Amino acid sequence: MTRLFLNSGAALALLAALAGLTAPGDEGEEGKAPAPAGPFSLAPRTAMLEITQPDKQLAWVKDIEELAGQQPGRFRQDGEHWVDSTGEYAWDDENEVYWRTVSAATLTRGRQDFVQFCASCHGMEGDGYGRSAQGLRPPPRSFHQSTFKFTKVPGEFLPNDGALIKLVHHGLDGTPMLKWAVSDDRLHDILSYVKSLSGPGEGWHDETNEIGPEVFTPPDPWVGKEKEAIDEGRKAYHVRQCWSCHPAYATTAQINEMRGGDASQTYRSDLYYSVLKKDSSYEVQGYKVAILPPDFTWQTLRYSSTPFETFQTIAAGISGAGMPTWGRATAESPKGAVDESEIWAIAHYVRSLVDTYHGKPDARAAFMASLRGGQ
Repeated sequence: MTRLFLNSGAALALLAALAGLTAPGDEGEEGKAPAPAGPFSLAPRTAMLEITQPDKQLAWVKDIEELAGQQPGRFRQDGEHWVDSTGEYAWDDENEVYWRTVSAATLTRGRQDFVQFCASCHGMEGDGYGRSAQGLRPPPRSFHQSTFKFTKVPGEFLPNDGALIKLVHHGLDGTPMLKWAVSDDRLHDILSYVKSLSGPGEGWHDETNEIGPEVFTPPDPWVGKEKEAIDEGRKAYHVRQCWSCHPAYATTAQINEMRGGDASQTYRSDLYYSVLKKDSSYEVQGYKVAILPPDFTWQTLRYSSTPFETFQTIAAGISGAGMPTWGRATAESPKGAVDESEIWAIAHYVRSLVDTYHGKPDARAAFMASLRGGQ
């Protein structure tokens, strides 16, 4: 099958033509009345992309504190709260949150860059239904849902801008979401626009939500003891019943021994396959999209190419994917659901499965056959 690849300029020109935008320098013949507006009209690009109203979005207090340190003349403290002389950030005493008023100019810049970099997949309106979306698996996410996976932020929180920027720069391995070398300044504008797509009373428009940090990640206690970490992680993986979603990688007899339970305990018949969870779906244009939890012996992990990244994924959980939060948000937070040294061990074990079997079909087939034969 022949595939056509366009450079970024050609792709933007094609997208502009399909979306009814004029390319720069192609504003129409002088003296002619502009074409009527419509999905395939030749309306000027600025008219199609300009946003005229500001948007009020939840703000993260850590961002405000950082700005206050950088621009001390702009901020002053009123008791425990910051007052921004520009009015961009404001404390809401009733709801006890900070709001950021994002200017129409910022949103317009963000929308223009979103159309250039993101709309071909995520859609002109960020609904996950871009012109490439039908051919992509998994399909692009709809930003109207305000749910983001793999941000390394515990699922109870909305992700902060820094976490989202890291995600865009990293990309999602094994998906069409590639690494993007867009500057942080432009990404801040794009993210401001993306957050404006949250529905009324949802996402960054919901005062009951809270923006959070990346999950607390202590130093790896298994440095220099990786073999012990893998052995401990194998046990923890099966005792913690990670196989309730992901495949098991031990025989039933071995699992029973590790769990210290009845040796005659039986398990699901498809123990060595992933299980589809009802709560691991999201919507694109009203259609439910469900994704199986990965089999670590052959599928590419989205954002877990090192034990450090794998720890963060496990500890933070994956919002909207049925993967709960196991760690804690900060060092001062109450202890997480699982001891952090145990999470580190599982991270090493998962990475060992990837490193041992990924891209090695014969070795993987023999390993999985040995488990099924010993079941």
